[in-house]
Amino acid sequence: MDNQPAFDRSLLIPIFISGCSVIGILLVLLIGRSLNSPAEVAVTPSATRFPYVYLGTEPAITTPLVEETEIEEPIEAPTEDPIFEEPTDRPPVVTTPTRPGAGTPIVLTLPNATNTSPATLTSASVSPLIEGIYDDGHQYIIYDGWQEGGTVHVSHEPGNTISFRFIGRQLRLIYQGGPTLGQVRINIDSNISEILDQSSGTEWASDLLASGTHSVVITHTGGGSVNLDQVIIPDIPNTPTPTRTPTP
Repeated sequence: MDNQPAFDRSLLIPIFISGCSVIGILLVLLIGRSLNSPAEVAVTPSATRFPYVYLGTEPAITTPLVEETEIEEPIEAPTEDPIFEEPTDRPPVVTTPTRPGAGTPIVLTLPNATNTSPATLTSASVSPLIEGIYDDGHQYIIYDGWQEGGTVHVSHEPGNTISFRFIGRQLRLIYQGGPTLGQVRINIDSNISEILDQSSGTEWASDLLASGTHSVVITHTGGGSVNLDQVIIPDIPNTPTPTRTPTP
């Protein structure tokens, strides 16, 4: 007879339930770990090198060491604007007429870009004065070497000029006279020349002129300083020439 005790089959159910419980616990732990793991973050590599520190974990290293990195110095932008040189000679621009039967092409020559200069303002490039009273600072009166001195224009050096044009039959100039002032020459139409001494008086008037447009140049000739306060173009009508009546 076999004396071994018989296996109790009633224990199979508790053992099976315990095994299922262990497997369930393991599955729960695995699922929770997968859910709590941090998400991957995309890292963009940088061209700049960063210093890093040895923590002294290697043998014979007692002091943390900091490795120097090469730092590129920024390139400074140029402070001055680049100079663009324009070509000294420009080829002519040829325009061909589009109208049938037109003549030869028209050639337009462009000016040299390096030789251009602002136009000099002269009395011929401005409108003439008409009847009226004009202050010394009027835009149609052109000064060369004269300076503003309060309410007048003053010249301290001989050779300085004033130029303008006017329409009328007479010219009057108003100035501030004084014993230390100098002289000016007044030219009208290049055929009338008169010296004005500003050491006395305050006004000068020309003789009657022919009706029309006249050119005036006033030149500081010498002595002390000279000045100009006003320009007056009086309204002088043309006087008709009397017709002689024949006697019967």
